Amino acid sequence: MKRIAALLLAFGLLGAPAALAQGWMNQFSPGQARESVQEGKTVPLSKIFESLKREYGGYQLGADLYRRDDGSAVYEIDWMTGDGRKAHFVVDANTGRILDRRGA
Repeated sequence: MKRIAALLLAFGLLGAPAALAQGWMNQFSPGQARESVQEGKTVPLSKIFESLKREYGGYQLGADLYRRDDGSAVYEIDWMTGDGRKAHFVVDANTGRILDRRGA
């Protein structure tokens, strides 16, 4: 049993550099995200959700706020469209403009 746990831990650690390379460590904490909105640095998610709902129908499945290496902030949003398709949006957190979308 201990060997299995050790192997799982080792495999988990092997994946850690990939996670760091993808910028996962740049995710805003809930407090940082709230503060950023309160200071006017980022658009509230509720406004972005309203815009997506008008354009695509449906509802939000998940959303996270990330800081990119260049200092800009983006929302990564998973969305279920009104016609039942899953979509993924990357939205400029400062302007609310969609930068990338997949699946919609």
